[in-house]
Amino acid sequence: MDKKTDKLLYNIVIFLLIFALVISIVFTFERLFLEKPINECNNVYQKNYMNDKCEYDQENVDTCYAKEGTVIYKSDCSIECDYCYKEYNNKLENYNNNANLLRIILSFIIALSLTLINIKDKIIKYALLSGSLVSLFVATLMAMKFIGSLLPIVIILEFILVLIIYKKTKEEK
Repeated sequence: MDKKTDKLLYNIVIFLLIFALVISIVFTFERLFLEKPINECNNVYQKNYMNDKCEYDQENVDTCYAKEGTVIYKSDCSIECDYCYKEYNNKLENYNNNANLLRIILSFIIALSLTLINIKDKIIKYALLSGSLVSLFVATLMAMKFIGSLLPIVIILEFILVLIIYKKTKEEK
């Protein structure tokens, strides 16, 4: 291979490595601050005895499912409604919302700060910017339900950020 090809391959590899590292940092950063909920529901359901000879109260079964519970069939032909998974899912949804919000903020700060500092090596700068912008867009998509009616404002802010980055990188050429 000639030197031009070597330099091109080197630049591509460096770009991809930095790009991947930025995304990895953004999508693991919340672990420093947030504790992911642990699913402890499996122990509750180990004593689930469904018996074909029993006649279970279908109204209680339907009510349990309607309230997002899990029906536990007892050995004495009775049932119990357990809300362990519902509670766990609520905790997990709260964790995911907080994690995505943290990712959006972190990605936005990284991208904005990279427009303000001067990095001479364009490959490194563009890899950092690209990684932070991709992280920002993915985190926004993951948080769409949580953001709700603020989504258009968040997208406008992201669009303005992209315009600032474009203007700043165009000036540097």
